[in-house]
Amino acid sequence: MRHLHAHKKIGRPTDQRLALLKYQTRSLIEKGEITTTLAKAKALVSFVQKLVSFVRQGDVAGLREVRKQIDDRKLILKLTQEIVPKLKPGVGGEVSVIHAGQRRGDGSPIAIITFNVNK
Repeated sequence: MRHLHAHKKIGRPTDQRLALLKYQTRSLIEKGEITTTLAKAKALVSFVQKLVSFVRQGDVAGLREVRKQIDDRKLILKLTQEIVPKLKPGVGGEVSVIHAGQRRGDGSPIAIITFNVNK
């Protein structure tokens, strides 16, 4: 049972897992969508949604928390000024995971992660 387990481990030690999530978050903000395995996508969704909620708070403490994770001024500005204002209002659902089949080499499930922006 997974009672009181706050995150998915993705088969990595803590430092490697956080580095992977930070790098994928940076790529998601830069490109708007990324393709990765389903397990990594599910772990990334909760990580990015926490950052978006910090930005939506609009205070200095929230932006400091975002800066801890991203640490790139251009990406933080893009997140705060371009992406978050276009997201659907409400709590949650900022990032969507779309199943995209299986990887050819080892058959692991692949997913596409995008922001849910209003068009």
